Amino acid sequence: MAYEEVLSVLDQALLDLSFIEEEGILNLLRTVFLAIERHVNATADDVPGLRLRLPQLLSLYSQQPNWVLLERLIARAVDSAFTAWIDGIRGGDGISSALQPFILTSFSRWSNRLEYRNEGLDIAVFLKCPEWTPHTISIIKSSIYASDSSRQVTHTFLESGASLNQPALNLAPVLWSWLDASDISDIGSNRTWRHHFNKLTAGIMDTQAPQSHRLTCRRAIFAMIQKLPSLRQELLSDLLTYVKGMSPDILTPEMLRFGKHLIEFLPGESDGFASSLLEHALGWISRSFAGSDLLEARTVKALGALLPVRTIFAF
Repeated sequence: MAYEEVLSVLDQALLDLSFIEEEGILNLLRTVFLAIERHVNATADDVPGLRLRLPQLLSLYSQQPNWVLLERLIARAVDSAFTAWIDGIRGGDGISSALQPFILTSFSRWSNRLEYRNEGLDIAVFLKCPEWTPHTISIIKSSIYASDSSRQVTHTFLESGASLNQPALNLAPVLWSWLDASDISDIGSNRTWRHHFNKLTAGIMDTQAPQSHRLTCRRAIFAMIQKLPSLRQELLSDLLTYVKGMSPDILTPEMLRFGKHLIEFLPGESDGFASSLLEHALGWISRSFAGSDLLEARTVKALGALLPVRTIFAF
C-alpha cells in the first residue's frame, strides 16, 4: 500500500475519536502507525503528510497518552514542523559528522528560529506525563524553541513541585532548552530552582550517566548562574557545599570545564568554589598517581585547562 493510501486510512480512522477505545480501531491504528513509521524512518526529508495531521495525532494522544508508538510519530512530526532543530541545527541537513561538535558549540541558536503558530500543540499534555520517554523530551524541547506559549507553560511547570519528580536525566535537557531559549532577566527567589540546580550539579559528577547528560547538566547550571542573578549567591553557596562533599576518588571533565567557565564569568565571587574544586582535583590526581588506577585522559586535559585560568585570576 502506498504512503498516501496509508494516510487516507489514518484520516478515516481519526474521523471520530469516540470509537478509539474499540479494540478493532486500535489494532487498525497500530498497523497504520507502523506502516507510517517505516516510511518516515526510510527518509531524512520533510514529512508533510504526517505534519499536516499533527492536530489529529495530538487529539488522539490526549486520549492515549501512554502509546509509545504514537508518541514517536508525534515527535517526528514536530521535528518536521519546526524550522530548526535543537541548538540551531535542522535534522537532515547533511552536515558532516566531523563538523557537528563545532557547529553545535558556535552556531547562533536563535538565528533560524520562527514562531510555530499553526498546529496548536499543547505542551502541557507532555509535561504532565508521569514517565517521560526520549520522544517526550524531544517534543518538549522542540516546542520550547518554537513557541513563546510553550516557553511560558514550561516555565510554570519548572517552578512547580511536579517538576521535582522527574529525574535529572529527563529534566536537564528541558531546563537547558528553556534557559537557552527564554529571554529572562530573572525569576526571583524560588526553592524549586535550587532543587533543580543541586540535581544538575550531581548530574555533572554522575560517572554512570552518558557523557551527553553531564554536558547538558553543565550547560544548564552555568545558564542558571548567568540568568538568575537574584539566586546567584544561594546557588554558589550550594555549589561550594557540594564540591566540599564530593567523593575524593571521583572527578569528571565536565565539572572542571564548568569551573573554568565560572572563574572566567565571576572571577571574584567564585573564589571559594574554585579553591575547593582545585583542592579536590589535585587530591584526586595525586591519589591516582599513587594507586593503580589509570588516569582518565579527558579529565586530566580539563584540569590542565583549569589551572592556568585559576592562576590568572588569582593575581
